Amino acid sequence: MTSAIQIRGLKELQHKIDKLEDLTPVKAGLRAAALHVKGKIAVYPPESSANHPKTHGSWYERGFGTKYARMDGFVKGYRTSETLGRKWTLRSFDGGLRMAVGNNVSYGPYVQGPDQAAFHKRRGWKTTDKVAEEESGRVTAFLKSHVDKALEG
Repeated sequence: MTSAIQIRGLKELQHKIDKLEDLTPVKAGLRAAALHVKGKIAVYPPESSANHPKTHGSWYERGFGTKYARMDGFVKGYRTSETLGRKWTLRSFDGGLRMAVGNNVSYGPYVQGPDQAAFHKRRGWKTTDKVAEEESGRVTAFLKSHVDKALEG
């Protein structure tokens, strides 16, 4: 005599598996996580004395570049800013299964990259590696949230 085993919820399980099959929730979670990381890395530290105009000497004006003031009040500047904070971008690879947060500002590696100048570190600029480390838990949470939401419905 044969006995039949009935699996309850098989139809619902198949529906959930179908939702995950094209990895749409994973891709959406990765994109949300990348946007979050982009927002964190694009934050400038507070201005320092290096950013404030002087009666004589030089300073760096954010969004413009280096400015110099002479004792007689003459001020000259060089528009060298490439607006680092506004140049962060997202790019997807492998059909959305990999996301990259990047920046093509020429001086970026010296401000927030692996070649960060010591004075930028002292002024509070976070490197890309530091932000990635700090936000890794949040990235995981974005992925989990998107997958969990897809499996609930």
